[in-house]
Amino acid sequence: MRGLFLVVLLLSCGAPDVPGPDWTQLPSSSTAPLRSPLQLHVDGTTLRDEAGAEVHLRGLNVCSLEFDREGANWQLQPDGGSPLLDALAAPTRWNANVVRMPVNQEWFLTDDTYVARVETLIDAAAQRDLYVILDVQWEHAERTDPYQLNILKQPTFGFGNTTEAFWHLASGRLANRKNVLFDLINEPHDTAAVEVAEAMQKLVDRIHQSTPGAVLVVGGPDWAHSVSYYADHPLRGDNVVYSAHQYLPYDTPSQFAQNFERTAARAPVLLAEFGAEADQVDGRLYQDVLIERAEAAGVDGWLVWAIGCGVSVDDDRGAIGAQLRSLNP
Repeated sequence: MRGLFLVVLLLSCGAPDVPGPDWTQLPSSSTAPLRSPLQLHVDGTTLRDEAGAEVHLRGLNVCSLEFDREGANWQLQPDGGSPLLDALAAPTRWNANVVRMPVNQEWFLTDDTYVARVETLIDAAAQRDLYVILDVQWEHAERTDPYQLNILKQPTFGFGNTTEAFWHLASGRLANRKNVLFDLINEPHDTAAVEVAEAMQKLVDRIHQSTPGAVLVVGGPDWAHSVSYYADHPLRGDNVVYSAHQYLPYDTPSQFAQNFERTAARAPVLLAEFGAEADQVDGRLYQDVLIERAEAAGVDGWLVWAIGCGVSVDDDRGAIGAQLRSLNP
């Protein structure tokens, strides 16, 4: 009986803390651009900017920095220009107000040139009034087979190539950037929801210890298909947004209520990924049904996956471009 009591006690206390970076000492911030959209914060279930205006983040993901050090799909030029970002921001093209930037955790921690490239793109986005969701997409600087082996199951802590070390560096370097949201890891999976939430809470606490104004994006467990767990078990702290990724055949319209609508009534929610394929549901494009339901549920934004991975920068004449031009101010 005493042995059982000790087991229960240990479980209730959680895993022992892992020594890691000193969060009271962040890396210095680099110089921020003069022009930027206003800093966001969470107000109830809503994102607002510093002026108090409600903001809905609608845009696209751009893949490549997670698997290509050069991030070719971003079209970064030597002078800091980016035809891609020009097209995303142009009112007559995509008219997006946000871009999600999947990156490679290991490269960010080991390659200063890579970090500088990420910062250059974040600042180029700011100068075009675009918010950036910085996302830890891949863990290692290698392609794995299957690719899922490179996606973190939950945040990792301590020194070396860990999620904690990544955000210690990134939150310090980008502390003065008003246009950045931190997407802690891409798609938690193969781990009980309560364990994912405990790890996310630890990371939220540490980031907010040093950068309390940062907006943090927390993906739902089970590959982020649903954020329903957080409707009943919200994380502690301000400026936390929950993120669901929606794809057929896993996330049909009959599952939207459970996947994100119920949570959106209680907490801020993004649909940070969904596919722009030509899949149809009851004679309508899946993406059209999803956007309609998301907007009706009051989600704080949605982003298509992804330019360079299924979507071309020249697809702005299609349905998604039309949606962005009609919904974004």
